[in-house]
Amino acid sequence: MNTLKLDLLISRENDNFKGSLSYKNNPLTQTAPSIPELETQIKKLLWEFESLDPETVEFNHYYQCPAFFSEFAVLNKEQLAALSEISSSRLEAFSSGTKKPSPAEAERIERALKELAYRLLKTSLVLS
Repeated sequence: MNTLKLDLLISRENDNFKGSLSYKNNPLTQTAPSIPELETQIKKLLWEFESLDPETVEFNHYYQCPAFFSEFAVLNKEQLAALSEISSSRLEAFSSGTKKPSPAEAERIERALKELAYRLLKTSLVLS
């Protein structure tokens, strides 16, 4: 069974996540209160309109800043600002959606997140 990877653009709309993608030049959009539910809804649309088996579809997530900070609220924005060398107030503006990062700022945030992910992957807890 071949897996089809599709790019899903995720934004925030009121209290929901909004997901958008294009498949065979057909735009598909759906909203849901969580990312897993959003994926399920998009897969239903792909099944209904494109006859794609939901078991064969996976998504690459592309978050707009407010959606990212909502989904990953566990992140400490102040520490992420320091890791990415962006001011806390500027990062907060990205989080609220009042400002958008420049391409260079987005790259610095992504680099900081990847470094954090790398550190987390190497982490184990010791029960003593």
